[in-house]
Amino acid sequence: MTDVPSSTLSESTSKQKRRLPWVAALLSLLMPGVGHAYCGNLARGLAVGLLYGVAIPAVLGLLAYYGPASTVLFGFFMVAATIGVVVAATVDAGRLARRTRPDYQPKVYNRPSIYLLLGVLIQGSSIGYALHVRGSLFEAFRVPAASEYPNIVPEDRILVDKTAYRQTAPSRGDTVLFKPPNENWHGHYIKRVVAVAGDTVEMKDGDLYVNGEKLPRRAIARSDINAAPVEVNGQVLEGDFFLEENGRRKYTIFLAAAESQAALDYAAVVVPAHHCFVLGDNRNRSRDSRHFGPISYATIAGRADYVYWPADTWMRFGSLH
Repeated sequence: MTDVPSSTLSESTSKQKRRLPWVAALLSLLMPGVGHAYCGNLARGLAVGLLYGVAIPAVLGLLAYYGPASTVLFGFFMVAATIGVVVAATVDAGRLARRTRPDYQPKVYNRPSIYLLLGVLIQGSSIGYALHVRGSLFEAFRVPAASEYPNIVPEDRILVDKTAYRQTAPSRGDTVLFKPPNENWHGHYIKRVVAVAGDTVEMKDGDLYVNGEKLPRRAIARSDINAAPVEVNGQVLEGDFFLEENGRRKYTIFLAAAESQAALDYAAVVVPAHHCFVLGDNRNRSRDSRHFGPISYATIAGRADYVYWPADTWMRFGSLH
């Protein structure tokens, strides 16, 4: 039997126990906090995991609830903060591994099963808050129809701010997502608010009247708004574009050709309290308040603020307001 020199055995054991910076960094990249546990600093790892899974989203949540931050600004800071924590945790874990003694003695929690459990706990808290964000703060939607053309085209992806009307009522010109009354409650409609509670609204000969005054509008060219042609039922929509003024708001509408204006007229009605009157921007090709009346604020899920993935051209990327 051949003797192994003690110095060689000691060197081999030392290499096995040494904390490797690349392993620590990789673990933290996969799940912030796990790399610190690998380096023997469980308390620091839990603190980093808490920051990643709870603290930053909680602060941003308060910003969304009580501050003036828009949906886009909130989303940007949430993503930036999350990436910042991951990068900082990865760098810190790598440095911690380099400072660890070569003869590091593994702790009871230095096992792959514990790392996996710790990662699941941290990720679970992060997923839980993501679901809270989706349910209470803002949510992404795909728009399949052309009722809001030219501002929203079929297959656009939009962000809806679910906090927009917690402390205020919808305003004329807002684009809102809502559950249609007496319609398909399994889906949402997206339309523009043209009149609010107390307003008298009327459609006559294709013109919109609010409080007895016809809303002014002027013709504009397709090129002025970067509106790509869209197809509905295999046919390209033909018509004219107009810039409509409603109080302090201006927005683009589309009047499809060869449509009966009389069929789209609406007798004068006063919008009830806690309700608003909505129309599609594709004014002649929309199912809206002309069909089911004013909608209750209670049915509104939020305000559509942002096209984050345009279906046709990235020149339309950005705010809907």
